[in-house]
Amino acid sequence: MAEQVRSASAEKAYNTRWLAGMLGGLLLISALAAGWMMAAAHRLPAELAIHWNGKNEVDNWASVWTIAAGTVALTVGVGGITAVIAVLSRGQNILLARVGAGFGVGFGVGLAAMMAAIVAGQVDLAGPSRVVLSGPVMAAGLVLAFALGAVVMWLYRPGEMQRPLNVEVAAVNEAVTSQESLIFLAGRERAARGETIAVKLSMASRGWLLSLGVGSVVAASVFFIFPPLALLGVVAGALTRIFCSGTAVIGPDGVKVLAGGFWKVMPLEYRDIRAAAVEDVRALDHGGWGYRMNGGSSGFIMASGPALVIEAGFHQKFVVSMPDAATAAEAAALVNAYVHAGKVQN
Repeated sequence: MAEQVRSASAEKAYNTRWLAGMLGGLLLISALAAGWMMAAAHRLPAELAIHWNGKNEVDNWASVWTIAAGTVALTVGVGGITAVIAVLSRGQNILLARVGAGFGVGFGVGLAAMMAAIVAGQVDLAGPSRVVLSGPVMAAGLVLAFALGAVVMWLYRPGEMQRPLNVEVAAVNEAVTSQESLIFLAGRERAARGETIAVKLSMASRGWLLSLGVGSVVAASVFFIFPPLALLGVVAGALTRIFCSGTAVIGPDGVKVLAGGFWKVMPLEYRDIRAAAVEDVRALDHGGWGYRMNGGSSGFIMASGPALVIEAGFHQKFVVSMPDAATAAEAAALVNAYVHAGKVQN
């Protein structure tokens, strides 16, 4: 089947529907599994085995309420996040996005099946020594997981987007690449004075939501393995938050981004830079928001829109999203001025 070509709004609506469908489907399946667990609670022990050590001995227990809630959290959290990441990566690789979406759904359903099999193996249990994983439930769940994952992978067809030209960004990009423009001349004067500019970058409230989401998923994923490991969720959330804001610094010594205001990423020297430009970027084209790495290129993407794009090395690109087109133009002009000054001196 040929790749679909849609407008930006149509492609966004298409992916939104798929995300809603995948997350809704995972929620429905996990809710059904949790509902069955609660309905069978009268036939289950007060505390259920949820983990076995290397000697196949039960070393952790939980109530049916905890397992039911954990089933929903794991299925929607882990499977859903995987599917969301896959959809966000479609700009880099459409096939990988399709495989990732199918894997996310299948993995989520598989987790629900595993939790259901753990509970099913303890229905009418005579004693803790007889705890076993229900083979039939697990097998049926894996078949369902594989089938649903394959269906999603086959039917999900993200496509190339037709985007309208951003006239403002096109105009400022033409100005920053022309040595006769007022923007470039202003940048050259600032470079002659050795000035430095620092641009604040932030995802705003989306950064907090992303941090909380990642931290919650990590905590829920490892809680049933070993409860104290849930603290890893705090670490994961904190690390995610660091890369949800930062500062782009452009000065005489080069260009760098300080993630979280202190963690240096994407350091560049002017001798390695060929040119800077202003482009209208979409976060999905770079795999989503935050600090992105793709081969030898990198991006610090806080939002879709105007961005400073630096070409360096051998066909490498470094993309830093900017608050607005004017700020992007100011940054690109200063980079080009410093690069030009270095070439003149050499």
